[in-house]
Amino acid sequence: MKIPKTQSASDLRANLFETLREVQEGDPQLVTHTKGSDGVVLISQARLNALLEENDVLKAIAKGRADVAAGRVHSMPEMKEHLREMQAQWQKQR
Repeated sequence: MKIPKTQSASDLRANLFETLREVQEGDPQLVTHTKGSDGVVLISQARLNALLEENDVLKAIAKGRADVAAGRVHSMPEMKEHLREMQAQWQKQR
C-alpha cells in the first residue's frame, strides 16, 4: 500500500473531485481536519474490500494457530482413522 498523500480539510474541499479520482485509482489520502487530532483516511471501496478480506483471513489463521497451540487439532492419519471408525459404525447400523 502506498503512503497516503496528506492534505488539509480545506485542500480537500478545494480539490474534492481530483482527490476522489486519485482515491478511486488507488492512491489513499490522509485528510487532517484539526491540529493535534487524528486524520481521516480516504480509500477506495476496492481497497476497503481487500483489507476486510485480508482481515478475515488473518483472523482465521490466528484461530487456527490458537487451536494448534491448545491441542484442538488432529493429524490427517488420526482423522482418517476416526472416519473409518465412523463408517464402520454406520455400516453396523444398517
